[in-house]
Amino acid sequence: MPAPGLGADPDGPRFAHATLADFAAAIFAAEGLPRADAGTVAAALVAADLRGFDTHGVIRVPAYVRRLRAGLINPSPRITAQSRRAFATVIDGDNAMGPVAVAQALAACRDAADRLGIGVATVRRSNHFGAASVHTVPFARAGCIAIAMSPGAKSLAPHGSRAPLLGTNPMAVAAPAGRHAPWSLDMAASVAARGHIRLAQQEGRAIPEGWALDSAGRPTSDPKAALRGVVLPFGGAKGSALSMMVDILGGVLSGAGFCGTTRDWNADFGGPADVGHFFLVMQVDAFMDLPEFEGRMETAIARLKALPPAEGVDEVLYPGERAGRTEAARLAHGVPLTPGAVAELAAFGAGHGLSLPDPLP
Repeated sequence: MPAPGLGADPDGPRFAHATLADFAAAIFAAEGLPRADAGTVAAALVAADLRGFDTHGVIRVPAYVRRLRAGLINPSPRITAQSRRAFATVIDGDNAMGPVAVAQALAACRDAADRLGIGVATVRRSNHFGAASVHTVPFARAGCIAIAMSPGAKSLAPHGSRAPLLGTNPMAVAAPAGRHAPWSLDMAASVAARGHIRLAQQEGRAIPEGWALDSAGRPTSDPKAALRGVVLPFGGAKGSALSMMVDILGGVLSGAGFCGTTRDWNADFGGPADVGHFFLVMQVDAFMDLPEFEGRMETAIARLKALPPAEGVDEVLYPGERAGRTEAARLAHGVPLTPGAVAELAAFGAGHGLSLPDPLP
């Protein structure tokens, strides 16, 4: 499971996911989004919470609202789609909420995959699209292999540099896994997400060396200095190359911002973010019958889980297994939130006469 996010508290109050989604949707609608779009955005945030990506869940509602209020997101976009090939679609999001533009891109991918076995879409002039695997896992459950990528604002120093150029640039891949929860990779190109550095700052603790450089290009364990400096790619040149790959597919190819021109969602209010996305969806049965593939995936997972755990490890897990368990547990027992997240969400709701749902008993 992902490291605990800013919005999660295992011992804190828990909320039913459906009521959280309704509450978030009501806030977005009160802020001017059409009700259908408000529901789309809220559903994407709560889907992240359910899988344990709490830094990308309902804790993001205030940040989304601030950009709406600043006029940096178009609440009533005219999203357009063009196709130069039967399998490919280019979406112009007209500065829509990220999940709203993404919904049209994924619908285009789904349609092309149904007809041709494969669908690809790029999106330009969009915004933050949430947790990447929120967009890939549903396809895996429908018998597809899916890929999602989205470049971010510059915060990562390419290998060998001390200056930022690339984003942490999330990427996700999901595949059906038979009787198991979908196999799901969801990762950033940095050693650690900036959200985890912010969490360390809030908690007054140091970060491990190797996560970041300060503004002078020196390794630092001080989260404040790290946030003023740059994060580092995992695996040196390998992570750096993967981050640039996301910039190429999600930024250069889409016609969106790339290599330093995408605006920082949290700090740069000078104009629209110009975020881009890339999606690819393949029908498994374009290559082999789905039951055969799922059986082979079950064999692969069985072989992995039969391995002896290393010292200090209780169980060998496949990618997506812990997130799948988290989702099942939170569907049954609710989404946990920190007192700070509860207070902030309640305050935003109160501004529109909306009450945060009661926590589960």
